[in-house]
Amino acid sequence: MKKSIILCAFLLSLSSVFAQCPANDSAIMGSGSVNDVYYSFKKFSQTGNGVVSTVSNTNWHLAFSVMPSNFPNNPANGVAIRVNSTLGENPQTQSTGTNLVKLPGANANNWRGIDTTGLYALQPLYDSDSTWNLSAFTKGYKISDPFNFIWGNYNPTTHNVEGNGSVYVLYNKSANWYKKINVKEVTLDTMWHVIISNIDNTDSQYLWINKRAFQNRMFVYYNVLTNTLSLREPLMDQWDVVWTKYKGMVSIGGPKVPYTVTGVLSHPKLKVAKNVGKNCDQVSFSDMTAPYQNNISTIGHDWKVFTGMSYSMVDTFVYFVNTPDFHYYKVSMKSFKGGKTTFNVLQDQMSVEPINSTAAVKVYPNPSNGLIQVESADLVDHIIVYNAMGQTVLNSSNTVLDLQAMPSGLYHLAIYTNKGLVLSSVVKS
Repeated sequence: MKKSIILCAFLLSLSSVFAQCPANDSAIMGSGSVNDVYYSFKKFSQTGNGVVSTVSNTNWHLAFSVMPSNFPNNPANGVAIRVNSTLGENPQTQSTGTNLVKLPGANANNWRGIDTTGLYALQPLYDSDSTWNLSAFTKGYKISDPFNFIWGNYNPTTHNVEGNGSVYVLYNKSANWYKKINVKEVTLDTMWHVIISNIDNTDSQYLWINKRAFQNRMFVYYNVLTNTLSLREPLMDQWDVVWTKYKGMVSIGGPKVPYTVTGVLSHPKLKVAKNVGKNCDQVSFSDMTAPYQNNISTIGHDWKVFTGMSYSMVDTFVYFVNTPDFHYYKVSMKSFKGGKTTFNVLQDQMSVEPINSTAAVKVYPNPSNGLIQVESADLVDHIIVYNAMGQTVLNSSNTVLDLQAMPSGLYHLAIYTNKGLVLSSVVKS
């Protein structure tokens, strides 16, 4: 009888449609969006306020990756250098932002006498708004040529990424400053070696940045005018999304072009599904239709539209978030004014706590391609698998489950053991 009650509650929670979005929170970037706001959904669920930290986004120019390169799976991860391209940009005063260009024909061999003729005609390089590891400095990187990182190449003998002599110029025309940059090497995925100086060779800086000194972070930040390093972001396991100003790909009556936007970028391990066509009151965890993605700008900036004087909200964009610890949240934006965003966060009832955890059960891999292994210290009698709508898709006495023919998405497992019922979830990719 007890098992039946638990299972009924389990299925009810799968099929329930939340009729409202009662959980409000906000992120305050300030006038002009001069701050970045790091946010944790777990912290919100625990305290009602998910803001982890608010930090200035006006005190850095370059961000050096301190993440591991993960050879051979994700080699570009540890060699990215992102650029604060929106810094100094002000349309009202016609002030230009910070631009990075690669000087054609220039080489570190003629470092002291490089020619900057035609500098303003060169196309600026911008960071990717889809992944953190494709940066302005690695613009043009191709997975088909995995060890060519544009500014340098991986040497399989020394295991260093060795600079190819390329010379970049970082400048702000309105502020009248210009810096030339040569990335010499990343040694053993541990030490950055970079040279930065004024065009006339004054204020030369020889940077040595030890990645191991900044573990459990994505980037360390450098100000080329004050020659200082800083830590801005929280530890990797403390945040899920960041409200920030960045160059997004925007269509303005034609093909998409880089354009300064204010929006939300995601943690590299966060998965987000963007459900379009229904507002928050009309869509639930059980009837969302969008696939989960690792694109860091899935939430992005287009949940608001500038009307000339203010912003109107697109209330038919609802975001479903899957955190690295497999908790699920529904997010919808409410307002954007004066650098402040208000929004609704609702946690999936099934991801709050397991209903019964009397047996030691492991379900892996998760996410999975469809072949799922269930391990239990107790005897498993049978397993029932439900889809996101609460429909039974498999009833098996086998601890190896085959969902390969099933659509991608979230599946819930009711695992019956000789000690009781254990509930788990798995994502089929």
